[in-house]
Amino acid sequence: MAGLRHVVGALSVVVLTGSIAAAQAPAGGAQRAGGAPLPPPKNLQVLPKDMPAQQVVALMRTINAALGVQCGYCHVFVAAGDPGNDFAADTKTPKLVARVMMQMTGEINAKLAANIKKPADQITRVECATCHRGAAIPVVPPAAAPGAPAAPAGMPPMPPVPPVAPAK
Repeated sequence: MAGLRHVVGALSVVVLTGSIAAAQAPAGGAQRAGGAPLPPPKNLQVLPKDMPAQQVVALMRTINAALGVQCGYCHVFVAAGDPGNDFAADTKTPKLVARVMMQMTGEINAKLAANIKKPADQITRVECATCHRGAAIPVVPPAAAPGAPAAPAGMPPMPPVPPVAPAK
């Protein structure tokens, strides 16, 4: 049993060291499979316009996983490396919806941070996966059957939420 503890301990040190080294590795430019750098992103309207391509790609992969979709769901995407790909085009409705949803989650997170008196690292952030959970269209649980409790035991029902005026 003691030998197993040493193996697990050593493995933990290796994993921790590797993750620290990866986190401290120079960011550099994002690269294509062939080693050529990715061009800077175009048509960023919600994300910062100067966001490096490497960060945009990482964020898009997170969104892909949260919604259970691939690039072609929001973008004009033919195949990897295809000249017909047009990530900047605004021709697909899901891309336009994604922008609105990204703004919404940003507003929710800003409101939470401003109104909950906790350090930022202790506030759970709303993200795509909060609602989507791997589905492009979030799945809403069915309404409770008549006579059944609407909320889990011990949870009071949610009061109605007044409409919010759009931000100016």
